[in-house]
Amino acid sequence: MMISGKSIHSTAMQRVYSHIRDCILSGRYMPNNRLGEMTLAAELGVSRTPVREALRNLAADGFIELKPHVGAIVRPWNFEELYSSFVIRADIEAQAAAHAAKRITAEEVDELSVLCDRMEQTNTDVDTDARHSRSELNRQLHVRILQISALIHAERTATQLMDLAVLTMTFNHFDPDEVRRSNSDHRVLLRALRTNDDLLAYSVMRTHILTAAGMFRERKPGTNDVS
Repeated sequence: MMISGKSIHSTAMQRVYSHIRDCILSGRYMPNNRLGEMTLAAELGVSRTPVREALRNLAADGFIELKPHVGAIVRPWNFEELYSSFVIRADIEAQAAAHAAKRITAEEVDELSVLCDRMEQTNTDVDTDARHSRSELNRQLHVRILQISALIHAERTATQLMDLAVLTMTFNHFDPDEVRRSNSDHRVLLRALRTNDDLLAYSVMRTHILTAAGMFRERKPGTNDVS
């Protein structure tokens, strides 16, 4: 089957978008770092057109800023902006968990249980890669619940907030007791979903995210970024 030029172009743009986003989330690209179109195009083996479009989309999604006479820079985040993202997510994801509890299937419960198992098996005490793995697994769990809820726009809004370097960096700073607390939250949430208890699912999810927000506030970072 022939692939259209438009499809190829869209795929290239998405690859550039994902690359830059992942570099921002991992800390490879730091706040205020300049992102040059020519450099990115050469690094990724694409033309400048998909790079330019990816940068526009990243700016629309809040990852970068496009400044006149400067170009694209990684957006610096202040504490209050990041903290508020937790609060907004808590409301969205609590509603999503309640809706998911009403419509989840046994197969979907098993799928979430596997993600919980894998998170509990990661040794975040000594292994940086394991901390990143846990963060990604946690993200998958939250995204899957949003998908199961079938709430229009909830997945996009909540995942965009997750991806703004909040969830990943927070998990990287969890101590062992906090990791155990998070694991326990997930198991209670899983029980609520399995038993179709929408009120418990709502309460657990909201408390789970607001607890992370509280720890983030307690460890208030510098004024310009979360590193």
